[in-house]
Amino acid sequence: MKNLLLAFLLVCCCSMADASVLGIFEDTNFPIGISGERDGVHRMEVINGELYAATEKGIYKYSESANSWSVWALEDVNVMDFKINGDEVVAIIVPQDQKGFRAVGLATLIRFNRNQSEWEEIMDAGMGYYSSDQFLTYVMRLAQHQSKPEKLMVATYPGIWISEDFGSTWNFKFDLLYSYNEHQFLGWHPTKDNVLFYTSESEALAAQILRSENGGNDWGIINPDPNGDNSCHNLAFDPDNDDHILYSGEGCIFESNDCGKTWHCVYRQESLNNETETEIGYAYNVMFDPENTNIVYCVGACSIHHDIHIFKSSDKGKTWARIARSDIFDTHEYWPYESVLFNGKIYLYMQKGVFTYNPDNNSGIENIVTDSDNSAETFYDLSGRIVSNPQPGTIHIQCGKKIIVK
Repeated sequence: MKNLLLAFLLVCCCSMADASVLGIFEDTNFPIGISGERDGVHRMEVINGELYAATEKGIYKYSESANSWSVWALEDVNVMDFKINGDEVVAIIVPQDQKGFRAVGLATLIRFNRNQSEWEEIMDAGMGYYSSDQFLTYVMRLAQHQSKPEKLMVATYPGIWISEDFGSTWNFKFDLLYSYNEHQFLGWHPTKDNVLFYTSESEALAAQILRSENGGNDWGIINPDPNGDNSCHNLAFDPDNDDHILYSGEGCIFESNDCGKTWHCVYRQESLNNETETEIGYAYNVMFDPENTNIVYCVGACSIHHDIHIFKSSDKGKTWARIARSDIFDTHEYWPYESVLFNGKIYLYMQKGVFTYNPDNNSGIENIVTDSDNSAETFYDLSGRIVSNPQPGTIHIQCGKKIIVK
C-alpha cells in the first residue's frame, strides 16, 4: 500500500509521455461513460457461461457474436457487484451522485426479481458502523456458493455474514474485519465446502488471508508474506489439485500446497535484476486456463507508469514470464481492475471500457486509443510496445493487424 501512496506522489510531480495506443488488444464496444471513476471496483464475471459487468448505469451483458453490450438489469443504477439465482438478483449498489474511491462507504445490499419493477433492501442492522458521526455501510465483497446459488456471503467493514436463503436472513460469522481495499477474494473453496477464504491486507499494510475450515464459524488469520508490503488480491484454485492455490498481490505471486494454510513466494519483482522487463505491478487477477490447466495467467498494472502487464505460467504457477505489456499512460483510466478468462480470451475491465487480449496473439480488431490517435503510423512488437525503427522483414502490429514490414 505504501508503494501506491508513493506512486500518487510521483504522478503528481512528473509528467508522463502521452501514450497513443495500448497495442494488441480488442475493443468490445463497451458503452462510453458507464464504468467507474475510482468509486470502488465494479465487478465483471462469467455466470452460467455468459459474461456480465456491473457498471455505474446498471448490469450489462455481453454478446460475443455481436461484440456488444446491453443493459440486463437495474438501468441507471450504480451497481458494484451482483449475484443471480434464477430471476432473483442480489446486488450491491451505491448512490449515483457519489464519486471518489470511498463512495462504497454508502453501499446498500438489495434484492429484486427481474420481472418486477421494485427492489427491497436486505442489509442486516449490524452491517453499518459510525465514523466521524456519519453512519456508513461499507459493503466490500459479495460471494455466491458455486453449487448452492441460494447461499451468499458478504464482507462489510464490521465483519462477514452468510445467508442460506439468498439474502432473506443473514448469520453473522466474523467480527473486527479490517480492510479498505476492494481488490479481494471472498468465497468458498470450489471442492472443499467447509473451507472459506477472505483476502485483503492487515492494518500493517501487509498481505492477510482469513481462512475457515468449518463453514465460517471460526476463522484463522494468516500472514503469508510477513516481510512484504503488499495486499493479497485474488485466489486461483488448481482444478487438478484441491490443495494447490495461487494468490496475486502487489508485485508478487504466492503459492500454497496445503489448501491455503501456508504460502511461499513464486514471483517477486523486487528480487529481479531488470524490473522494467519483469515487473508485474499490482497483480489483480490470477486464473487457471480451463482448457489447459498447466497454464495460468496473471494480469497487473504498474502504479507509476500505469501500463498493463500480462504474465503467463506453463507449469501451474511455478515460474512466470511476461507475454504482453501495454504502452505507458499518465492516468488510471486503463488500469485492469477486473480481469476474467472467457472463451479463450482475457477480458480486462477498465474505466475506459472492457478490452480483450488473445494469448495466442491473434488480437487486433481495433486498437485502444487515447485522444491523440496516430495508430496508422505506429508499429508495435508482438508484446504491444512501440517500435521506432522496425526492420524490413520483421513481424509487427500496425492498426491492430499483424504485418511484415517492407
